[in-house]
Amino acid sequence: MKYLSLFIVCISLLSCNSTSKQKTKSAGVENQIILTIDQLMETAETNIGKQICFRGTVNHVCAHSGKRCILKNAEGNLSIRVEASGKLKGFNREIAGSDLIVTGILREKRLDSEYINKWESDVKEKADAENEGEHCSSEMTNIKEMREWMKKNNKDYYAIYFVDGTEYEVVE
Repeated sequence: MKYLSLFIVCISLLSCNSTSKQKTKSAGVENQIILTIDQLMETAETNIGKQICFRGTVNHVCAHSGKRCILKNAEGNLSIRVEASGKLKGFNREIAGSDLIVTGILREKRLDSEYINKWESDVKEKADAENEGEHCSSEMTNIKEMREWMKKNNKDYYAIYFVDGTEYEVVE
């Protein structure tokens, strides 16, 4: 009976850690909720300027300085840039493909309609001058998606979220 009780306690502890919102005692943040990138993006607008803790897979580490990396969600369809700041001096290229838990301050950069209009105009001019169909079409697709997001969210700007990372931990 004693072993059965111990087994039930162990199973319940393990099942608590498998949820999408986890708590951590590492990375210097006691009992902070660890968000997925999906959860982070869903709540981003209300968390700008606040400390967050999230988990993602390293898709890219800047080869030049190592001062930034891109983390993606499990499906690979959402990503967020992390800039090294504070005590965090950079990211090792060897962490590419690893899962990280990152702590930092969520920031926002807004691209207003005027900026997007100018960008679109520049892309069209470049396409006409250089006859670059494929590169320009991907930029035009990005611009279209930004405009659709703005319309859907009733905004006069496109929000780009990123994190000033203060620490990270590689998850084994």
